[in-house]
Amino acid sequence: MIMWAVLMVVLFVLAFAGILYLSNRIRHFSFVRNLSHGKKRLALVYGFLITIVFTAVIWFLWGSMNAIVCVLHLLIFWMISDGIFSLIKKHREKSFSRYYAGITAIIFTMCYLGTGWYLAHHVWEKNYRIQTEKEVGNLKVAVFSDSHVGTTFHGKGFEEHMKTIEAQNPVLTLYFPATPTAASFFLL
Repeated sequence: MIMWAVLMVVLFVLAFAGILYLSNRIRHFSFVRNLSHGKKRLALVYGFLITIVFTAVIWFLWGSMNAIVCVLHLLIFWMISDGIFSLIKKHREKSFSRYYAGITAIIFTMCYLGTGWYLAHHVWEKNYRIQTEKEVGNLKVAVFSDSHVGTTFHGKGFEEHMKTIEAQNPVLTLYFPATPTAASFFLL
């Protein structure tokens, strides 16, 4: 229990730090600079408001954990993008006319999280046949993992997936909650 509490505190602190970082970076977009008439503090306030509204919308639509995940991913990709574009700028010896680091970070984050959302919401089946010299006969085992219960679907959705698994008539059903595969089950 203490581990989860510490983990949650760390996530919230990182998300808050991410919001501050993103607020500072968003102020570099030309529309924010134009809106603030070149005043850095006002641009920072607008950046903060944009970041807070973005986080609040995700929080309202998809919950607190998804909002934190989105902020943290955007933070990581933005930092990487800033680093890459900083190196490019140094090599070019000339500034960019637009804030391409931010645009790249937002597009990459949207594509990355969109792919993750798709994989988490689409369950697929794979069949494997394993040969052994041992005398086990035919043994049908259903293995499924990373079900995302509570974030991508709830009890009814899980029940539907279980009906699909049960229709295969497995002798044994195994569940691995923390594997790297996304919302999948495998029939052996």
